[in-house]
Amino acid sequence: MTTPHTSPSTEHADDTTLVDTSAMPTIHTFFRRELRLAGGLVRGIRDGDRHRAEVVAGHLDYLRGALHHHHTIEDELLWPVLLGRVPEELAPIVHLMESQHQRVDALLEQVDAALPRLRQADDPTLRDGLADTLDTLYVHLVEHLDAEEERLLPIAARTLTQAEWDALGEAGRARSSRKDGLLALGMFQHDGDPGDFAKMLGHAPTPVRWVLQRAARRAFRRHALRVHGTATP
Repeated sequence: MTTPHTSPSTEHADDTTLVDTSAMPTIHTFFRRELRLAGGLVRGIRDGDRHRAEVVAGHLDYLRGALHHHHTIEDELLWPVLLGRVPEELAPIVHLMESQHQRVDALLEQVDAALPRLRQADDPTLRDGLADTLDTLYVHLVEHLDAEEERLLPIAARTLTQAEWDALGEAGRARSSRKDGLLALGMFQHDGDPGDFAKMLGHAPTPVRWVLQRAARRAFRRHALRVHGTATP
């Protein structure tokens, strides 16, 4: 896409330096992987197997919460800043992102509504319908994530200050429990670029980064073995 002329008020404070937005694609690897696998997990629940149904439902509830959490932070801290600064001809891109969020959120609501019945493991029709919803969610989510990475992140990189970008990560950490935060780090680490993942931990002292990486890897391994039956889903 050709970048149109911007007024001085919308230029990055230092036009020779772009904000490093590589953390976002690293986070997105988690959502792409787990939503791609989610429909199959639901279809694999046997009638009457409430233990397995509870494991899968718990995993889906975690994914739903993590995705909602991720989008809420963007809605609060990213879109308003961009809408206030990008040239008018680029604003429709931001509105596209918001409309995609709404579509994804509507599907997440359907998933959330189905989880109590899924836990009963007594309704094959509900399982099939939920699996189809998850497959549809995956398609729409990938469309959104691809558009965000290709069209919006370059704008954010030249429009936001480093402090404004860092505020997204700080909000994510502040709003997560320690347990969920470690699992999320493990989710990002598993398929994410190692260099980009290391930069996500750059705020922490070296010994703490070492501990966090090991703890996150263990948290993901335990979760993946319970949910997927393998440490490398």
